[in-house]
Amino acid sequence: MHILLVEDETVTRLAARAVLERAGHRVVAVADGAAAVAAATHTIFDLILMDLELPDLPGDQAVRAIRRLPHGAAPRILMLTASAGWRGNDRCSGCGADGVLAKPLRLDMLAGLPDGSARPAPTAAEPAAEPAFDEGAIRTMREILPAARAAELIERTAEVLREHGQALNEALRQEDLGTAGAMAHKIAGVSGQYGCLDLRRAARALEAELDRPKADPARRALLAEGLAGALAPALAFLKGCAAAARG
Repeated sequence: MHILLVEDETVTRLAARAVLERAGHRVVAVADGAAAVAAATHTIFDLILMDLELPDLPGDQAVRAIRRLPHGAAPRILMLTASAGWRGNDRCSGCGADGVLAKPLRLDMLAGLPDGSARPAPTAAEPAAEPAFDEGAIRTMREILPAARAAELIERTAEVLREHGQALNEALRQEDLGTAGAMAHKIAGVSGQYGCLDLRRAARALEAELDRPKADPARRALLAEGLAGALAPALAFLKGCAAAARG
């Protein structure tokens, strides 16, 4: 398929593009909603994978703009989201997209698309029995990319997660709950794509709490503590994976 991938987080976009291209798809990857609309204006894609949370022009608004184009009804559009909140689900379902895929993107999610029978997976919390880490996600990166490139990407991912964690803590300190929720969302998306499942669960739980109309400060603090506790092992896991990739 000819796919337009719209994802603002660089390390997630690179990983998702690599997975799609490995499966034989042709991929155009852009980082924001305005670029997505511009690309869809000039090219008819078979499929558009649209992240919900994008800078400047959010994904749901970009979908509405694409649907208004002369050929805007042509592509299948699936929303990509790590969101655990009801507002995110409502935005995805009401924007004109054909379905929702929960991050991280996996090839089995797209198995039914070539014949037009999409089977989008709903966003849902992971079962508690899941392991802390999914080494298969990193193994895929190592199989797809040259060793040095895979190591570089994994190392950059660890740095991105560390930076997002710092930004989240600062937002919570300043009681900026909107920014805190956005950072929790970013952490959930990146950590899921790179197999840090405990961290993803913690980030989704905090995001869901921050998304509530009347968040409980005590519960919010507890969930933030849980996220912080999951971040350090995730960074250590990624550091080890990068070292293994370098040999």
